Amino acid sequence: MIPRVRVAALVVLDGRVLLARHVKEGRTSYLLPGGGMESAESAAAALRRELHEEADVACAVGALRYVVEARAPDRSRHIVQLVFAAHLLGPVGASRDPRVAACEWHPIDALLHLPLHPDAGAAIAADLVAGSTPPRYLDAPWRSY
Repeated sequence: MIPRVRVAALVVLDGRVLLARHVKEGRTSYLLPGGGMESAESAAAALRRELHEEADVACAVGALRYVVEARAPDRSRHIVQLVFAAHLLGPVGASRDPRVAACEWHPIDALLHLPLHPDAGAAIAADLVAGSTPPRYLDAPWRSY
């Protein structure tokens, strides 16, 4: 199976991290804001487009912080998520993406217990609390939502 490549933004402000809240079939899960890349689109361009769609905000894309890989237990899905540091160039607005209920700010320690997909919240929270997000690879558990 060819993995789906997803770009995501790690946006941290005043001890809070921006998360996209998804509601599907009555279940809520959270993702770092972002999404799939389109044909011939750079990762940075895809991330800017996705933040505009999901949070109605422009952003400056920074350095790559994580490569997060997750595979469904039944091997039906495989994603590779490229997580970039990002800086918002305005306030978060309403989502234009029907899959995203809202983009919301959460305390960093919420990454420890919120249903984050892929499930890399604990590792990211530990790095943020330590004050360091070195570029690194995370093999994350699959979280269905």
